[in-house]
Amino acid sequence: MGYIWCLLFVTSWLHTQSHSLEAVSVPNEATCSADQFRCSNGNCISNKWRCDQENDCSDGSDEAPSLCMNACPNNEFKCKSAEQCIPRDWLCDGSNDCRDKSDEADCNQTCRSDEYTCGNGRCIQKRWVCDHDDDCGDGSDEHDCPVVPCDEVAEHMCSNGACIAKRWVCDGDPDCADGSDERSCANVTKTVTPCLIHEYQCKDRITCLHQNWLCDGDRDCPDGDDEHTASCKNISCRPDQFQCGDRSCIAGHLTCNGQADCADGSDEKSCQLAAKPISCNATREFDCGGGQCIPLSKVCDKRKDCPDGEDEPAGKCGINECANKNGGCMHHCVDLAVGHRCECHQGYRLAGDARSCVDVNECEQPGVCSQLCANEVGGFKCECEAGYMRDPRNHTRCKATEGHASLLLARRHDIRKIALDHMEMTSIVNSTKSATALDFVFRTGMIFWSDVTTQSIYKAPIDEGNEKTVVLKKSSVTSDGLAVDWIYNHVYFTDTHKCTIELTNFDGNMGKVLIEDELDIPRSIALDPIEGWMYWSDWGASPRIERAGMDGSHRTTIINYDVKWPNGITLDLVLKRIYWVDGKLNIISSANYDGSQRRQILYSTEYLRHPFSISTFEDYIYWTDWDKQTVFKANKFTGEGVEPITAVHMLQHPMVIHVYHPYRQPDGINHCQSVNGHCSHLCLPAPRINERSPRISCACPTGLKLMTDGLMCVEDPRFSLHRPTPPRLHRKTQKSKTNRLWNFGAQNPADEYEVLNFSTRTPSGRSALMVAEHPVKNNTHVEQTTAPSPQPDSGFIALVVIASLSGTAVLLSVLLLIGYRYCSKRRINSINFENPIYRKTTTTEDHFSLRKNLPARIYDHTSVMDEEYSPVIGISSY
Repeated sequence: MGYIWCLLFVTSWLHTQSHSLEAVSVPNEATCSADQFRCSNGNCISNKWRCDQENDCSDGSDEAPSLCMNACPNNEFKCKSAEQCIPRDWLCDGSNDCRDKSDEADCNQTCRSDEYTCGNGRCIQKRWVCDHDDDCGDGSDEHDCPVVPCDEVAEHMCSNGACIAKRWVCDGDPDCADGSDERSCANVTKTVTPCLIHEYQCKDRITCLHQNWLCDGDRDCPDGDDEHTASCKNISCRPDQFQCGDRSCIAGHLTCNGQADCADGSDEKSCQLAAKPISCNATREFDCGGGQCIPLSKVCDKRKDCPDGEDEPAGKCGINECANKNGGCMHHCVDLAVGHRCECHQGYRLAGDARSCVDVNECEQPGVCSQLCANEVGGFKCECEAGYMRDPRNHTRCKATEGHASLLLARRHDIRKIALDHMEMTSIVNSTKSATALDFVFRTGMIFWSDVTTQSIYKAPIDEGNEKTVVLKKSSVTSDGLAVDWIYNHVYFTDTHKCTIELTNFDGNMGKVLIEDELDIPRSIALDPIEGWMYWSDWGASPRIERAGMDGSHRTTIINYDVKWPNGITLDLVLKRIYWVDGKLNIISSANYDGSQRRQILYSTEYLRHPFSISTFEDYIYWTDWDKQTVFKANKFTGEGVEPITAVHMLQHPMVIHVYHPYRQPDGINHCQSVNGHCSHLCLPAPRINERSPRISCACPTGLKLMTDGLMCVEDPRFSLHRPTPPRLHRKTQKSKTNRLWNFGAQNPADEYEVLNFSTRTPSGRSALMVAEHPVKNNTHVEQTTAPSPQPDSGFIALVVIASLSGTAVLLSVLLLIGYRYCSKRRINSINFENPIYRKTTTTEDHFSLRKNLPARIYDHTSVMDEEYSPVIGISSY
């Protein structure tokens, strides 16, 4: 009887437990939220995981053909033999996105009628054929070229037959490859050089080096002329370096690493290092201890093969420990010839007790997902930001769903566009003097670039590059770095000679010096206008990478160690990381926006011999290298898969590079769009430090200062104190020269005020020209050609008398006007307010401004009617 009662109790308990399990595994239909998908087994998963080619429901109901293979949307392509839809922009992009490769099947890869097909299949413009420049990379565009004379009127023929613009001859800047355009020039007194006095100029006439980098064992010049044997005698390497047999220097940690890093292999000679400890392969070998391993087949064969007989333990041979409670293992138990070991399922790892298994957070591993990573128990899930989709071939990678990415490349004498999904290269801007830095506004199709020879900044439509416009005029700026704020419409740039970071609007008529203190040699600059931060590199005496708000506030150094020559920087706007290339250390590194979690991506003396610029998009980084004269590409997480985008030694003087794609400039809110943020002049984005941080900041152009209200700009007395006296008229014919300051507040950009000259201290004793000269509207030229006379001139005396009488009449008129206005003012009812941007008049008055209590010469261009009823919130002063 007791046995029956026991059996009934157990049956009832099991029945209760089964219902309890069903309640857990099969939730009610109402438990799935609106953004979730309910699996057939009742489980809930994210709705965006449905039909993503991954079995997220354990029963596979989220990938059922009846659910997933509806008609593809209009913006997607249905693969032919595979139940799969892909974005149409992925067609013929060089990647097999369909499992049946049908997206790349019917692609016409021939060049257009206006292009030339190179021997390697690359497409170039026909006018590049036989131009003495290897544009194809295989030299096929320069084979069998007839001798074509240059245009005698507009061109000059170099010694090698190349043609350059005739205006470039004897301008102090060698433009021919052999410098023949600067020979026998009698009138040239100054050679244009981008280098400073204390710097060494390489033979390529572009690269500038610190003097202490000469003969240091590293080839820093593209041609290595800084390390020529004739100039470098008895050189010695630094304490942290190894000197090779040819007297060159390499990093000390590269010695005896099994690879010959010295050209003569001397770094791998006389290596008497202790042998590395040997670890046995647990699946094939048995560890006897002391680094000795024997095959598993010799264990428990009744023969002692280990020195102390460890392979024949007494009482342990032939026993399966896994048969007893799974050997104490949480997941898998693997029986060995002697003993056993525990293993875990994928997504888990052994705990410290070598028995338990704990979940592995795969998301902590950099690059495990392209963008977003969601850790799960025993696994992880990769997701993509808006505008991206997971790569069908690899669900951990993300690809842009629209647009075809390309590269914009400044190449000194022109600016080119290189396609990334097929082999095509086109020219955007031709006949530049020394194009260096560039950026673009994808929304308007406008590109901006700097020229270090003409010392100017230009802009042009990307489709009509020859229709260029001067933004900052000649001899006003020497910029190695330039970045465009595509949301607030400003151009930020570094000035190497003035040691400043400045900005200007797209028209170049309203600018400001943002940073001028403690700058040595600023170079590259990058912006994130959505977050309000700007970043720049400085390779001076204290090399570093800094950041500050785009209004110049909250300046801080984020990278100041293990950095020597940070030539180029770029921002990953998705992952919020900064990447940079170091031309001295031959590395590519990255870090978070604040400098934390720094990682070295790639070190290479072959591919990073002399990197200059870097850009990033999707999972890749792109950089230019002066030594190889090409553009390279690699994985941005691991540095693996290095490959040239263009043929090696194909691009002469590759300068700044940018990935051209709409997702490189994501949309953001322009908080200055409404009445210019209530700022009288410049409205700039402020750094987003926290959710309560102000979004914008008012600033004043150079020569003006911000009032205490943080909105209005007035004349800065420090500048007015240094106003120059008018120049005297000379007796010989001469144009009077008057410096001018931009009229930033005028409605007509051509109207201008006088320049208020001033001086300021700059690092390295360099003089700082703080205000650029600008064309002046209605500027008259005063000429005096009268010969000097020893006798008084009666005409002159009459002129003095007339002028005196006229002055007296004007003075009387002014006094009468003042008296009239005083009497009239007493009859007018008016109200004065302290708020300078709030105006009110009585109903009987015409439009009467209540700003008479403000200081004189207030510059304002904001609309009265727009400001009258707009609240002033979220604005910080600068």
